[in-house]
Amino acid sequence: MVLVQEKHPHAVERVADAAEADELVLDHLAWLDGDPLAPHETHHFLYLPTPEDADTVAQALVRDGWSTSVEESEDAWLVTAMRTHTLTSKLVRETRLQLARLAAKHGGVYDGWEALRQ
Repeated sequence: MVLVQEKHPHAVERVADAAEADELVLDHLAWLDGDPLAPHETHHFLYLPTPEDADTVAQALVRDGWSTSVEESEDAWLVTAMRTHTLTSKLVRETRLQLARLAAKHGGVYDGWEALRQ
């Protein structure tokens, strides 16, 4: 997981627990921006086994208001789902759960998210 995309990336602390990592990202964003209610563009990463699965997942996300892109990535297909919103602990938890379930339903995995600094 990338904490924040910046011109000069810094070392990223690795945290095994996804919920804990999400909270660290939210704390870091609030520290960087000074406004915890500022909207951020987020990118979420889902890996699927086939292009058909990736297209199905991308279409489901678009119907739910996401922007998506699909590309081949080594031995899988990467769906990047993008949306801008105010980040809260509840939203991040619910989004992680929703996207992990969607990926698993189609034989894939959810690989986390990043927030772009405004």
